[in-house]
Order: sequence, then C-alpha cells, then structure tokens
Amino acid sequence: MDVTFLTVNKIREHLRAKARSALRAAGVEAEAELAPTPNPEMGHFGFPCFSLARVLRKAPPLIAKELAAAIEPDEIIEDVRVDKAYVNFVLRRETLVQTVLAQVLSEGDRFGADQAEVQQHWMVEYSSPNTNKPLHLGHLRTNLLGASVAAMLRFYGHRVTRVNLLNDRGVHICKSMLAYRLWGEETDPDRSSKKGDRLVGDLYVMFERRFSEEYQSWQTTEAATAKLRAWLSGPAGQAAEKAASKRDGPSAEQTFFAGYRDDFFNNESVLGAQARNLLRQWEAGDPDVTSLWRKMNDWVLAGFDASYERMGVGFEIVQFESETYRLGKALVEQGLDRGLFKRRADGAVVCDLGAVGLSGEKVLLRGDGTSVYITQDLGTAVQRFDQHQPDMLVYVVGDEQDYHFQVLFKILGLLREGLSERCRHLSYGMIRLPEGKMKSREGTVVDADDLMDEMHRLAHDETAARAEEGKAHTVDLSAEELEHRSERIGMAALKYFLLKYSPRSSFEYDPKASIDFLGQTGPYCLFNYARTRSLQRKVGEVPTFEAEAATRLQTEQEQGIISQLFDWPEVVERAALGQDPSRVAVYLFELCKSFAYIFTDKAHHPIATCDDAQLRRARLMLAAAVGNTVKAGLALLGIEVLEEM
Repeated sequence: MDVTFLTVNKIREHLRAKARSALRAAGVEAEAELAPTPNPEMGHFGFPCFSLARVLRKAPPLIAKELAAAIEPDEIIEDVRVDKAYVNFVLRRETLVQTVLAQVLSEGDRFGADQAEVQQHWMVEYSSPNTNKPLHLGHLRTNLLGASVAAMLRFYGHRVTRVNLLNDRGVHICKSMLAYRLWGEETDPDRSSKKGDRLVGDLYVMFERRFSEEYQSWQTTEAATAKLRAWLSGPAGQAAEKAASKRDGPSAEQTFFAGYRDDFFNNESVLGAQARNLLRQWEAGDPDVTSLWRKMNDWVLAGFDASYERMGVGFEIVQFESETYRLGKALVEQGLDRGLFKRRADGAVVCDLGAVGLSGEKVLLRGDGTSVYITQDLGTAVQRFDQHQPDMLVYVVGDEQDYHFQVLFKILGLLREGLSERCRHLSYGMIRLPEGKMKSREGTVVDADDLMDEMHRLAHDETAARAEEGKAHTVDLSAEELEHRSERIGMAALKYFLLKYSPRSSFEYDPKASIDFLGQTGPYCLFNYARTRSLQRKVGEVPTFEAEAATRLQTEQEQGIISQLFDWPEVVERAALGQDPSRVAVYLFELCKSFAYIFTDKAHHPIATCDDAQLRRARLMLAAAVGNTVKAGLALLGIEVLEEM
C-alpha cells in the first residue's frame, strides 16, 4: 500500500471516524474514547461501551458486539474485535509499520510537533524568586516544570511567551540591604569570590542571625516579662498553658515568644526599625537607598542568570514587582465605582467572595489606601491581557497558593468577563531531599547551585568509573570531555527525576538514585539514545525509509516499538494540553526499555551485524526512529542529548 499521504494522526482520525459512524448508525451522537489496548493480542486501539448502556438500554458487551459488526475492515483496518465491553481495532501491520517509519524518518525530531489545529497564544509564568537569596530546590522544580510546559506547548504548535516576575521590593529585600550597610560594605561579588545571589543571600542570613540574637536578648528584659505576663493572663495564654500541661510540647512561655517574633520586629526591634525605615526611604525614592538597592539587585540578577543558563531555562519577558506593585490600585478603585467591591468602615476596600461562589471577603486595599499582594496580581494579569492578548495565562506556583489563585481568578472574572476562564494555576507539590543526603548553609533550604554541583560530581564519578571499566574497547576520555558529559548527565538526572512525577505529587529527591544508568532515569534515556547513534556510526550511514524493508519488522518486540512510536503524537497532545511533563518522561522510559531489549538481544535481534541486508536496514530504520523520538522527548524535558556515552 502507498503510505505517502498517511500519517499517524490520519490513521487515528480514520479510526475515530469509523467509530463515530457506527455510533451514529446506532443512534448515538458521540466521540469514541480511543486508547491503546492493554494487550497486543486484543488489537491496537479500542474504545469502551459502558457509557452507552444508559442511552441504548442494552448491556455494554452486546453494544460492543453490534458496533463491531457495523465497522467494515479496509485498507487500514484488518479486523474489528470485541473484548467484553470493548471494541478493538486491529490495524494492518504493513500499513502501520510503513506509516510510522516513513513519518518519523521524514520528520526526525519534529515527529509529533505542530498538531494544534488553531494556534493559540499561551503565557507561562514561572520562577518568580525574591532578590534577597539564591534560587533553591523549590525554584528548581518551578523552573524546570515551567520551562518544560512552555516547550511542550510550543512543540504542539502554540505560540508561547515565558514570563518571570521577580519580587525585588519589600522589607525582606531591605534586610539584606541593611546587613550590607552594617556589616558588609567592604565586600562585593568580586572581592568575596561569590556569585552575587549567594553574597546577598549570606547578608540576609546574617541579618536574621543578628535579629535572632537581638530577640533572645530582649526576652530577658522587664518589658518582655511584662508582655509575657499580660499574654498569660489572657485567653490565648491560658489555652497555651492548658495545652502544655496535657502534652509533651512547648511551654506556654515558648509558645508566646515563638509567636511574638514578628510583633517584636515591628514594634520593639532596633534592627526591625532600621529595615522598615529603609523601606520607607526606598518608597520615597531616596537616591542613596535606591542606588544601593539597584547595586545589590544587579548582583542577584547576574547570579540568577548564571543559574538559569545552567538549568537551560529562559524568558521572553522579565517583570519586576518594583515596577508592577502599583498596577492594581486603579483597577480596584474602578471596581469600587462599579459596585463590584465595597468599602468597609475602617476604609479598606474588600470583595465579597460570596458574589463569586466562595465564602468570606478579601481585602484588596488596606484602610490607609496601600495595596496587598493580590492587588498587584490583579493589575499584572490585566496588563498582560491588554498588552499581549494571550489566550491562556498559566501560573506555575506551588500548591500552598491554591486558594490565592482561586480567589484571584474569580475576582479577575468579576472585573473582566471571560478572564477567569483564560487563567490557569499549574499547582505543584513539595519536593524534599532524604535527611542527611545534603545540608544547606542554613540547614533548612538547599540552594539550586549546590544541588546542581552535587549532581555534576555524582555524574563525574559514575562516568569516570564506567569509562575505566570500558577501556578495553573505548578511547580514553579527555578531562574536558569528561566534564562535558558529567554536566549533561548530571542535569539529565536532575531534570528527569523532578519531571517524572505528575506536578501535583510531592516526593523525595534522591540524587544518587537519579543518576542510575539502569533505572527510570534521565541517564538511562541518554544511554539508549546514544545506542541508536552508535549503530549509525557503526554502519557509517543515517538510515532512510525503505517501504519494502520496513515490512520485515515482524517480531512481537519490533511491532511493540512501532506501536509505541505510533502513540507519541497523542502523548505530546495530552502532555501539552494537560501541562504534565510526566507523561513524556514515563513514555520515554518505556520506549527506551523496549529498544534496550532488542539492542541487547543479539541472538534474536542482531542489528548492525544482521546477515540479512534488508532486515538489517529495517532494524536500523527502527533504531533511528527511536533515537529521533527520544531526542525530541528529552528536549521537551529540557534535557540535551549526548551522541556518545
């Protein structure tokens, strides 16, 4: 059969059309939920009939039998089978093999790309760090997740704008600035030999340490004792004493001082007063303060850029809260004038969340007229829609902000009809390291740079060991090449592990487990990609499609790989539209595992050494198709391949 004009998606649509026609003949206007069968013996693809029982008033197995009888085999469909309540299509092997290999070898690593029937504009916001400390483990997940989602949407065929909104204002920024003024004015990134973000982060840690010392010293004063006595005589203190007497936990005194820390910062602390004064001076435009702020911000941003480059992530738009924090105030005032919000007796402007199906109220402007966090988010979102006209705006933010975005989107819908439906929160769970595996400088948060360095070290040790073992049949690695491979493998291990879990999942990241060349890891996928390229080097050519040779792929394992390759475009579609890179990660592992089986099965699946020239070309075509698809999939996870390992 001539497969020149057939593609994987055309075959899939052909099956849907056949199913649709059979359903319509039975009196049902519906689309079949087509999916691969769990067992190749059942067929290639099928659809269930359970949901039709209520409409047709028949048992699902009987419905399946009648629908199957209404679908005639053709040049694509060899047979239609029934398995209980499922209708299964058996495709003609020759058509399937030739279509898949012709398309993959023709399109290369663009196989599965540009499927969107209508191109949309998606904006994806991710990263959003504070400019008072380095990027940490949590930032690694949001960066890699956001970059992967953007890559998948772009690969699928949409226009994508990547956005980073940096939090570069507020009292937390002033804490680092004050620490520099008090204890660090003789240093800078060059003199300290530190990245700018690490230096500023160290100053922030220094401030917190000195503040803790000040707070501990204050706790021994008469003023602190008076505060404690007053609290203990009140309901909160009495409840704390009662709780302390019933369980082995903090005393009432410990509970008070743990909870009073912020009040001390705002009311009694000398350092707190100095930090707040810096913030007031910054907001008033004091030239000395803003000059210091710009200098330290530039240090941090240079450090961030170095980390972003190493992660392989980037942005088309970078915004700063110092430039956007006033955006929402006018928007809220307009909403007040339109009767969407109300002003309370204390002067605060609030939204009655009952109007949007939630409970309570949300403050949008304080009584003194200053904005709150959601005020800025409202203004930033509306500005993005006005200036860039995205069809969808996605926020890649941890699940601790679920309620914030629920409220934000509802209020946006109040202000502008239809905006709520064009916003999406890609919520992700927590990530942690096994206790004792790595220690951060502060003991609680692991810096992204430290973890990337650790992954490089682990990959270096593993690669050097493997190179030593294979010296008998490989050339020695140069020090430069060893470093190059170590960085690629280490980052592949990190990225694959963080992306192989669905975004909502919380999990533990084990650096050593992620570097395993034989497990469900990035290095395993890299290794099998390199195997496909080693075959090409061995025969000295890049395979091109040969229709007659393709039909020689007859074994169950070879047919299984063809079916997996057939699935790739749908995997791309589901992963992109569901913003779930784990679908790609899991698919790649399964594809690599199938290829590894035939690659190592020299007795039954010799490839480069196969005596049958036509079968050898067929298997080389299959290996090249696997390599192209693995390379494309790894790119969607932000992973760069190695041609040799």
